[in-house]
Amino acid sequence: MGSSKRFGARYGNRIRKNVDEAEAKDENFERVSAGIWKNKETGEIVTGGAYTPDTGASQLMKKALKTDAEIEELEEAKEELGVDE
Repeated sequence: MGSSKRFGARYGNRIRKNVDEAEAKDENFERVSAGIWKNKETGEIVTGGAYTPDTGASQLMKKALKTDAEIEELEEAKEELGVDE
């Protein structure tokens, strides 16, 4: 175990392993506390997952926005062609 040695035998092996992975995973971010991350380069503080800076929600949001943009493009194309449903 790495940085979780500070916990000793407390909290269980899985939790300590998660903390080690979180604190070693991304070199650009430093884990301040559960869900709070600090960018080492800019000093910006962001929220994320308890064990990772990115929860995957941003990827889902980008996908949803991309889908919305595609739907709007299709609707505009339908209007240009004069297609009615």
